[in-house]
Amino acid sequence: MGNISLLFGGLALFVNSMVLFGKVDVRSAGVLSLFVGLLQSFIATWLVITEPAMTFAYASIYLFAFTYLYVGVTFIAGIDGSGVGWFSLFVAVTALFYAFAGFQSGDWIGGVTWLFWAFLWGLFFAGMGLGLSIDGYTARVALVQSWMTLIVPALIGLSGIGTSVYPYLFSAASVLAILYFIKAAPSKGSTELNPN
Repeated sequence: MGNISLLFGGLALFVNSMVLFGKVDVRSAGVLSLFVGLLQSFIATWLVITEPAMTFAYASIYLFAFTYLYVGVTFIAGIDGSGVGWFSLFVAVTALFYAFAGFQSGDWIGGVTWLFWAFLWGLFFAGMGLGLSIDGYTARVALVQSWMTLIVPALIGLSGIGTSVYPYLFSAASVLAILYFIKAAPSKGSTELNPN
């Protein structure tokens, strides 16, 4: 069930990145975010109840679920997103803890993935919480991460195809993503307001 949560979380992140690119209506994306947030809340609750020994791991699904629920309500109601921004700071810090736990347990792919997510939630905090004009950059990072850290791993996990080569694919994708994020980063003093 965790891979189902990842798959639909990736879908919502992909669609929300299209909002930042100006390609998808905010309210339309809000509806999807609500559906995904509700689905993930159900999945997380089900997993925590049925496998209590895994509560720490499964509780992390709520970070995504509540993000999507909060974004969905914000988008649909047309309210200020600063609350989502400050909530994202909490999630970014929590994601750093999950990254540390991943590395400590020997799960380097999980640790790196959580670092990517901490970076993304940090961008949400910077853009919505602090009001920095980085929507274009955030859209690019969200687009890449929707596929690299959510959709593709979920499809591999659900299908079982390619699991033996996944660590190599993830390593290569991570290096390329980091290089792209560095190259795409707004320069100091940039007045980026909208994505290209």
